[in-house]
Amino acid sequence: MDERAGGRVLGIGELLWDLFPDGPRLGGAPFNVVANLRRFGHPAAFVTAVGDDDLGRAALAAVDRLGVDGTFIGVALDMPTGTVAVSPDPIEGHRFTIGSPAAYESIGDSGSLVARLAAWTPDALVYGTLAQRSAGVRDVTHRVATEIRPSYRLYDVNLREGCWTPELVREVLTDATIVKVNESESVVLADLLGVDASPAALAAVLAARHGVTTLCITRGGNGATLVIDGSRYDVDGIPVDVVDTVGAGDAFAATLLHGILTETPPEETLTFANRVGALVATRSGALPPWSADELG
Repeated sequence: MDERAGGRVLGIGELLWDLFPDGPRLGGAPFNVVANLRRFGHPAAFVTAVGDDDLGRAALAAVDRLGVDGTFIGVALDMPTGTVAVSPDPIEGHRFTIGSPAAYESIGDSGSLVARLAAWTPDALVYGTLAQRSAGVRDVTHRVATEIRPSYRLYDVNLREGCWTPELVREVLTDATIVKVNESESVVLADLLGVDASPAALAAVLAARHGVTTLCITRGGNGATLVIDGSRYDVDGIPVDVVDTVGAGDAFAATLLHGILTETPPEETLTFANRVGALVATRSGALPPWSADELG
């Protein structure tokens, strides 16, 4: 793939280690999305920070192995690399205890950083909710969205218990052109916006109030719904033997954005994203090995 083919993708947010009983695994939802987009051939970079510690050095090495540009990853001398203690439940959903303070909450001076990011010329921006609690991360994200203005700005909501507020979610929505939520998050989002939780109603208010052109609602084994500029597309779930749901939604989000960036028809994009998400759910970890060739 030509370096510019399909678009350059910039992620902002948490890079951390999920601490499973059998050992640490690299994670952080926005980073997972960006790493999967790199697998599709998109030039990809990530904005975050790690600690000056063994986990930080291991994270930087892993970022490099995955082919993600680590130019914009800083080292926080006074904060540890982010970690999340995971209580595994592959079927019902893992429980997470998120460590804070963490290095990803401190990413340096926004003025000089945004100027460097502008020179990188991203076509798409990926971010979530967790790291946006930090004023510095929030400032950089907002400035990238409003000053650099990548054509596509994906907010993959990922609400973690105790790690978001209604005010933050409403604010972060203002920077998005694409919003991806799971089914329970769609109900929360509709309640925050004071609208019916149906995909059509939620998509309409997101478009009217925030300029969001694309809404995607995932339902795990029950499929997904995509609404683009008022047109709705649905896909059924794919029966699989679930090994681990961690990372499946991030792989889905990456495939969705890949389809949008490459101007693939919406129905085809949704179908492929659903297949990738199902494949990743059959494997362990947030970033298990997979390739598009496996899907035909």
